[in-house]
Amino acid sequence: MPTHLLHPVTLVANEQLKPRLHRLTFTGEAFADYPLSGPDEYFGLVMPKPGHPFRPFSFSGVNIRAAVAAIPEETRPALRWYTIRSLDRARKLIDVDVVTHGDSGPGSRWIRQARPGDTAGMFTCPALWKPPASSQLLVADASALPALRQILAYQEANAPQALTQTHAVAVVTSPEEIEDGLAEQWHERLASLTVIEAPKTAETEATLAVLREHFDAGQPPRSVWVSGEGNLTKSVRALAVKDWSLAPSDVVWVPFWFHGKARP
Repeated sequence: MPTHLLHPVTLVANEQLKPRLHRLTFTGEAFADYPLSGPDEYFGLVMPKPGHPFRPFSFSGVNIRAAVAAIPEETRPALRWYTIRSLDRARKLIDVDVVTHGDSGPGSRWIRQARPGDTAGMFTCPALWKPPASSQLLVADASALPALRQILAYQEANAPQALTQTHAVAVVTSPEEIEDGLAEQWHERLASLTVIEAPKTAETEATLAVLREHFDAGQPPRSVWVSGEGNLTKSVRALAVKDWSLAPSDVVWVPFWFHGKARP
């Protein structure tokens, strides 16, 4: 099987769970036997310009960013990265939770305006989280909270004893970005659960301060998964490797986006 595929998908529902949180439900023939590689599997959502349907295109020999950039500007779709929140193979559906911030970016703009029947593309990517051998720290900003929830649910189903050695940190700007039930569902089952509320420009500093306070006086985790804004993920990785002496291979960092610039 190719490493990546580009599947056409159709929007079935666009539910606003919170003022800044949307749940998109897509259908596609590929979902009937879609092989999830792990709980934090992500993908590239290829979003056509308003009034244009999704049209498949070739990315053979180039990465998906270059393939999108080669499309004429007047019809060039946007490309942003999200996590599969849930998969229903029997109904050929996936749910995707997305935090929006007005119409400041093409992803937020498309999602706030998208209606059932709109088409898009799904560029498949692998999962990156690794099951821990001992204690693990999970750090996610609002964009990566769906993946963190999926990791916890996977552990509950497959290795529930690991939850007692799992520390989770959620970093948000407002409760309007969080699906209900995070603390109620997981607080008593984890080694620790911390929700940090801070402005976007201060999220990295606030997170590092909390992690240092939590772990510097005790035993740090033996593996780390961190996902979200690029500087946040890079800084947590540096803390784990330099201060806690973790091997780089024991730290999975997944930058979904960057302050002040777009990814792709």
